Amino acid sequence: MAPLILFIPGCVVDGGTGTSADEGPGAVGDPTTGPQEEPSEHLLKPIASTITTTTSIGPELQVDIVALERLENEILRLNINIKNNSSNPFSLGGSLSEEGESNTASQISLIDAENQQRYISYNQSNGDCFCSPPLQGSIGGGQSAEMWVAYPEPPEEVDNMTVVLPLAPPIMDIPISTSSESMENSNLLEPQILDLTTITDNIDDQTGRTEDNDEVTIILSSDVLFETNSSDLNPDALSILEQVATEIDDASGETIKIDGHADNRGSNSVNIPLSEDRASSVEEELRTMITRPGISFETQGHGSSDPIADNSTNEGRERNRRVSITFEK
Repeated sequence: MAPLILFIPGCVVDGGTGTSADEGPGAVGDPTTGPQEEPSEHLLKPIASTITTTTSIGPELQVDIVALERLENEILRLNINIKNNSSNPFSLGGSLSEEGESNTASQISLIDAENQQRYISYNQSNGDCFCSPPLQGSIGGGQSAEMWVAYPEPPEEVDNMTVVLPLAPPIMDIPISTSSESMENSNLLEPQILDLTTITDNIDDQTGRTEDNDEVTIILSSDVLFETNSSDLNPDALSILEQVATEIDDASGETIKIDGHADNRGSNSVNIPLSEDRASSVEEELRTMITRPGISFETQGHGSSDPIADNSTNEGRERNRRVSITFEK
């Protein structure tokens, strides 16, 4: 069967997507909560900057990449600066954190595009991320917070990486510098470095796939599956879903996760129910097509909370309107 693939310029996507949030994906903080200190004067000029797309203050939250450094003891450290350009306090919450954590940057990952590998942040033996301590309170309006995250060191020949943020489009080609610093790393768990597949061009049917060592995620464009503002599958969708069902029949996983996504036009009151209904429509059709017994489904709609492209462009919004189907190989 021909693979289902989608070329996404400017970013690399892997199968483990999704934003966890103890306090929601970036909420405006309580003005009485202690704000962060003013940014220190020693901050280096950023290598690159991006604005967020899914927080309550939208483009007024800025993420600066300050450094990506090889340390003396086989650690790669990412230094970032989170800047609140709005006039309101902002609580980071779980916006950049793995599930079960809050106010850290543990969910930021790195992509080695040359070797097609994704680097996950280190965890310590107690389960905490090997990163800067959780922020205390909100980031005040006009203020910044410095954060860092540690990763396994890539091979010596790798001189740049892509920074993948839950809140914004990936930032490409961040150069790796060398530092004489070292960090205590005796209590770290085994490094997590996941293999990726190359994402190649197949614009005709607007489908795509990503893989790691264990899972496959097939990405289907909502513009191909549905009419505008509708959750009814159109005839073109059926042949695509038949291919997906065949691949699921050939796989071993028993749980199929279906996630609906929207662009950022419209309100959550519209986007979340629509993305839920579209995911449910895909589930209902796959149930009739999959022949392997023992299959269960987990279906969820995310609205516009988890973009994979820039919502400020028509092309980016088109890519964010999607349904993803994830299952074990």
